[in-house]
Order: sequence, then structure tokens, then C-alpha cells
Amino acid sequence: MSDVLNVHYQQHLVGQITLAEAAALKFEYSASWQKWDGRFPISLSLPLDAALKDSVGHHFFGNLLPEGNVHEQICRALKVSANNDFELLKAIGGDCAGALTTTPSNVCPSDVWSPRYERISEQQLEEWSIGTPGVFSEVTGRGEIRLSLAGAQDKLPVHVEGDEISIPLGNTPSTHILKFASPHYAHLPENETFVTMLAHEVGLPVTDVSIRKTARGAMTLITRYDRHDVSGRCIRLHQEDFCQALAIHASRKYEKEGGPSLKQCAQIVRRHASYPLADLQRLLQWTLFNLLAGNADAHGKNLSLLYDLKGSPSLAPFYDLVCTHNYKKLSREMAMRLGGATDPYLVTMKHFAQLATDFGFRANIVVDQLSELADRLKESLPVASDKYRQRFGDSPILTRIPTIVRKLIRRVQSQLK
Repeated sequence: MSDVLNVHYQQHLVGQITLAEAAALKFEYSASWQKWDGRFPISLSLPLDAALKDSVGHHFFGNLLPEGNVHEQICRALKVSANNDFELLKAIGGDCAGALTTTPSNVCPSDVWSPRYERISEQQLEEWSIGTPGVFSEVTGRGEIRLSLAGAQDKLPVHVEGDEISIPLGNTPSTHILKFASPHYAHLPENETFVTMLAHEVGLPVTDVSIRKTARGAMTLITRYDRHDVSGRCIRLHQEDFCQALAIHASRKYEKEGGPSLKQCAQIVRRHASYPLADLQRLLQWTLFNLLAGNADAHGKNLSLLYDLKGSPSLAPFYDLVCTHNYKKLSREMAMRLGGATDPYLVTMKHFAQLATDFGFRANIVVDQLSELADRLKESLPVASDKYRQRFGDSPILTRIPTIVRKLIRRVQSQLK
């Protein structure tokens, strides 16, 4: 049994994770990483030249692991205690969000860097597409499959080449994320795909999302923005979500629980993004889009910084865009307060003025962008609906979501008059 996990960026040893008191993950940069000319801090919360608290390392690496029911299922499947993030990371930390991989210290890196895949049969895809829970826990951690994704939704990192979908083995990088239907939330793959297409129509930078249909159901297939093809070789790009950047545990990702606020997110972008003004504008557009699109689940883990090969960060393309108002059982309380408001139907000019202050903008800039976005959304709804039908066929969400969005637009526009 190895009590040390090595953390690699490409083939460079970044540092090591060990167990500290109370099962905390302690991280230290390696001497070789500190001397390497291409070194960079892997997180805003983990500077190269400072003594690192155990809790900060734990919050960064713990945020790479699944959450909620998926976390419980994978722990049961692997017979790992629910609070033992070290053993879970050891079992499934081969391919994670961003460019870092973890391996037990007794495993030679040369044994795990050669790309290898296990093809997924069409029959298996059909079985997964019906929305049976537990796919991630059924697959990962088994043999050479070491895959991890944050979040509470059942999903799987995969490699896509043409029409063939495969499971990466060892530390082989995935290229896409396959999200499965939910037994609790009808048409979830269609919902995310349509809302993402709508965001693209109004000019937001988003991930490429499509529907993967089988004879029995549908899944969401998402191109990973933290992967890059170089001469046919898949290269990982480093990233961190805003909970990692602020050293906040995933269990507190919602603002009311101590998670990131929009003001904190704006401060991160202003202080650290390579092009802060452009990224602040994008962050504001994302905030206003979520308000008008009925996405109440836009929390701090749904924002990320993407690092280029020189270690310079910028705001990552937006992801996990869903109209949560489509599901009556879900609260419409916003994950991050908008100028102090939590209910999208109770947002007033006072809240937009506070939002502007939080972003460091003049109030008229926020109001003008909101007015323009509302107009673009109204124009884009039929366009996005037609494009969705052309690619994937009809769906009930093409009636439901536009109705919700138009209602929210009318409510907001009434405040602008």
C-alpha cells in the first residue's frame, strides 16, 4: 500500500499528496517542479513560495472528486470510506478535470503514459442511455480504469474518435464527457444541450454539446475544453474551478453555505485573468444569461479558470448550463446572490446596481447589457429551437424552456422601464 500520491503535469512531477491529521490531504510541491523553468502554481490557493496549509491542499484535490449520490455510490463500489478522499483519489485520480494526474508513488509513470482505450459497445451505450443510476460507479475504479469528474450528476469521461466511444485506461486522457439521463429530471440531456446552444446563439463562449441518441434513450456528449489536439495527440490543459481557486470545499459550493459569491468571482477575474476586462464582461454576461435562462444552479464549481501552456489563466468556456426552472421540484433560489437577491422573480434595479458595484462597473453598463441580452435572447429562441430540431429532432423542452425564458425576460424588462 502506498501512503503517497504523486501529482504529475504531463511528465513532470509537480508534488506529492500525503495524509495529514483527520484524514486531510497534505500537498507539497516537489523540488524538481520548483526548479523547472515552466513551473506555475497549480492553483491560486496553492502559491509556489508559501507554506501550504493541509486544508488548502485537501480542498483543491478533494474538488476533483465526485459529489453527492455519485460519491456515495463509488465509495460503496470500491469499499472506501465516504470521508477517505486519499484512497478515492488513489483509485480514480488518473484522468481528472484539468491537466493533473495522480498515481501511487510505487507506480512508475512510464507504466501509465501510453494511451490505451476500451471500446464501449452500442449495446452498452443503449443500456446507459435509459437513465439507470450508477454508471460512473459501475465503470470507474475497475481494473485499469481510473477516471474522476467533479459534480453530482452521473457522467463518464470518454474518448471519442469518429463514431466510436471508448473508456480511457490508466492515465490516458479523455476527450469528451458523456452525461446520462436522470430518472428524476425528465429530458435533462436535451435541456442542457438546448440551453448551451441558446447561450452560443447570444454570444457566450461555451463548450460544444450534442445529443448522443441510441435506440432506447439519449445522453449528452460534451467536448472537453481542457483537452487539446496536437498532431493527433490529446494534450491536457490545466484548469481549476472557482471553489479550488478560493480553497472552498465542494460541500460548500453554494454561496449561502459559504461558497463563492459573484463579487468574489469578479475579484478573481479582475486580479488574475490575463485579459481581466474582457473576462469580466463574459462573467457578467454569464450571470445575466443564467438569470434569464432560469438556471438557478450556477454555483462556484460551474466557473473555471483555464490555463494556457505558459500557466496564464483566463475564464474558461461556460458549461453545465441547464434551465432548472423546468423542474418544479427544484428551488428557484439562485446559487449565487445577484446583488443580494436570491429569487429571480424579485430582482429589482437596486439589485442590478449592487451587481454593478460588485463587478466594479457603472450601473448603466449592467442595465444596458441586460437590456441587449434580453432582446438577443428573444430573437435567438426560435433560431436555437430550429437548429436543435435540425440536428436532434423534436423535444418537449423546445416548448417548455422558451416559455420559461420569455416569462423571465418579461419580468426583468418590466424592471427596466
